Amino acid sequence: MRKLVKLNLLSFLVFVFVTASLVYVLGKMNFSTPFGKPWHLQSSVHEDSLSQEYLNQFQIRDGRSLIQDLYDSSRANLFIMVDAWGVPIQENVLEKELALFEKVPHWFTLHQRLANRNIHAERVELRNDIYQNIYLFGGDSLEYNRQVYIREIGFKKTLFCQKCNDGVMLGKIDSLLQNDSLQLIAWTTQSSRSGDKDSLFASLKLIVDFAARHSDVHIVVQGTHRPVLCESKIRNQYKSHWVPVVVLNGSR
Repeated sequence: MRKLVKLNLLSFLVFVFVTASLVYVLGKMNFSTPFGKPWHLQSSVHEDSLSQEYLNQFQIRDGRSLIQDLYDSSRANLFIMVDAWGVPIQENVLEKELALFEKVPHWFTLHQRLANRNIHAERVELRNDIYQNIYLFGGDSLEYNRQVYIREIGFKKTLFCQKCNDGVMLGKIDSLLQNDSLQLIAWTTQSSRSGDKDSLFASLKLIVDFAARHSDVHIVVQGTHRPVLCESKIRNQYKSHWVPVVVLNGSR
């Protein structure tokens, strides 16, 4: 009997030692590896910090919704979310992108984004209680369950167009602007979602041309997040939590 008690005590002590050792080892491990987070949420170099050059050049905004601060109740508003448009680590890259807007009245700012997901960006940025509004997307309404949450954030009408490129969607927005009572149009682009530079430039040029034709429309263009549907070497060229914002045909 005494031997059995000693054996049980020894087994218990071994169990405590192994458990304590395991907790210690796990506590020392770095879970910022690909197994700690989904790949598109992993941090990149300089993820939270902006260079002094960025800080000197741009007005910096926190995570507060742009629609709360920049909506112009005196005229029609178009809020555009450009998919996979983030703030590059190299300042001259963003300079080339923003140069596309020079031919229309504009001003720039950098905006904080807390998560690299479209659903987060849309839920935060597009939530509103404006009476006459519509949301557009040139893809499937089932993507990210948009057919549900876009209504939840305040949109009375939606227009989903299967496999419609950015040019087609801007044509639909052209038609919508014939409705004088429409106060807010929101649109999320698709063409640049892969992180391809040529596709991004093409989308931005289409937006600039549209803004030049509609000088009476207040247009706010912002990125959804840095590119994520791409190779890590491309993704890591961008800040994790910052996106560009361009206000067209509007004053500060």
